[in-house]
Amino acid sequence: MKRLLFLLAILFTASAFGKTLHVGPGQAFSRIEDALEAAPPGARIVVHPLPDGEAYKEVKLMVTKPNLTIQAADPNQPIPLDGTGVNYSGAGSTPRAIVQFCADASGGTLDGFILRGAHNDTHNAAGVRITQANDVTISRCDIHGNDMGIMSDGRAGRKGVEPQGANQLVTHCRITENGAPEEPGYNHNLYLGGDSVTIQYSEIARATTGHNVKCRVHRVTISNCSIHDAANREIDLVDGKNCTDVSGSNALISNCSIKKDARCPGNHGTIHFGKDGGAAHDGGLVLKNNVIETPFSTPVIELTDGKGVVLNGNVFSDAGTGTATALVKTHGNQTVRESGNEIPERWSIQQE
Repeated sequence: MKRLLFLLAILFTASAFGKTLHVGPGQAFSRIEDALEAAPPGARIVVHPLPDGEAYKEVKLMVTKPNLTIQAADPNQPIPLDGTGVNYSGAGSTPRAIVQFCADASGGTLDGFILRGAHNDTHNAAGVRITQANDVTISRCDIHGNDMGIMSDGRAGRKGVEPQGANQLVTHCRITENGAPEEPGYNHNLYLGGDSVTIQYSEIARATTGHNVKCRVHRVTISNCSIHDAANREIDLVDGKNCTDVSGSNALISNCSIKKDARCPGNHGTIHFGKDGGAAHDGGLVLKNNVIETPFSTPVIELTDGKGVVLNGNVFSDAGTGTATALVKTHGNQTVRESGNEIPERWSIQQE
């Protein structure tokens, strides 16, 4: 009898794990929220388009189950999710994003959506938020017109401490024009924390008030991306308590195109590695095979903490201005190692 119950439990679990729920006209569910509530862990929620490309309105998805996939029915036809009219406060059952992966939602995937119109009274509502969940993938999404594009939080894993926000993956996305004029400089296309993140094959551009990428993550990889035209820095890799103060808090930026807009209204720096708060940044930065362009005399790469930077095979450009600037500016004992780079003649390394 015990063996029979055990086998039935296995069969039920396998059946539930592979369950697919459909949302849209003529489907079992008309609202994504209802499908999400009905979905068992490991299920797939397939969202079909509304007539004439209309958006699903006032979407509020609080994901609290593991290994859920929420995907567009046709990968070539992204589904608009519009948050206009919702105060994404984070209070009670209301998420702080159009789609929020909570701590119990590890292994989740969001694939093939347009996320827009997320705002709240504190100007930090996001298209997507990852809160302490591990192994979450955001794929083929267009995220624009929110207070923040993607936000995340968590902690670094280490002896005796399980990671939170580990293996975040942002891939083949377009994340542009997020920000809030009520708090200029504090709202970004990406504002990330946690154990580890990979951002790849994506365009991250025109943050309206802040940085394109602001990151307090323990380990960061950015590859094969186009990052350009932020209102402030293009990439700001700074400190986070229980994240970057753990040894090995390194960042790799490779095979990217990174360009400053000559009309940039804010911070004219391109890349910052270090800190802007009270925690340490116990690691280093590697830039490999990137094309980086700036017309400004502001240092291109600024190091305010950490072990230093390695530059290999990058092409740096002054956009034809002939401007003299510091390729790297250090604040302390950071090391600078470079080889095989193309560097404008009037650029230098400035070490304090």
